[in-house]
Amino acid sequence: MTGQLNPLFSEIPISSHEALAIAGALRDIAESDGMHEEELAMITELVQGMDEDQGIEEPSQVPSITPAELAVALGEDPQLKTLAMQCGVMLAMADGKISEQEAERLEAYRTALGFSAEDYATLEKGIVAWFKAGDLAPMF
Repeated sequence: MTGQLNPLFSEIPISSHEALAIAGALRDIAESDGMHEEELAMITELVQGMDEDQGIEEPSQVPSITPAELAVALGEDPQLKTLAMQCGVMLAMADGKISEQEAERLEAYRTALGFSAEDYATLEKGIVAWFKAGDLAPMF
């Protein structure tokens, strides 16, 4: 893993299976401290966008997923793993701060996806700074 952040929602190839796995991880992170409205909106928007891209009319059901299952679903693709971690941190920040429970779940995903503590800290620091600055343009 590198300390580089991938822009979110760029042209990273992602299958519907991989996107649903990431959405499941987001749900897991959100549920760790009680799902907040902002978090639910982020997950819903991600799934709706994926469904539209795939031409799916019925809303996809977000699966329950564990960190180990996400690692299997994403395979060895470092871009997808980075995307998943970025989305996880953004979701945790959706209500303004990363709770202790969310931090614990993010740590479990960091470990399962093979991020070093240093690479993860760089990723989190960048996203938190963008949230606090109110300028998310570099992420897109």
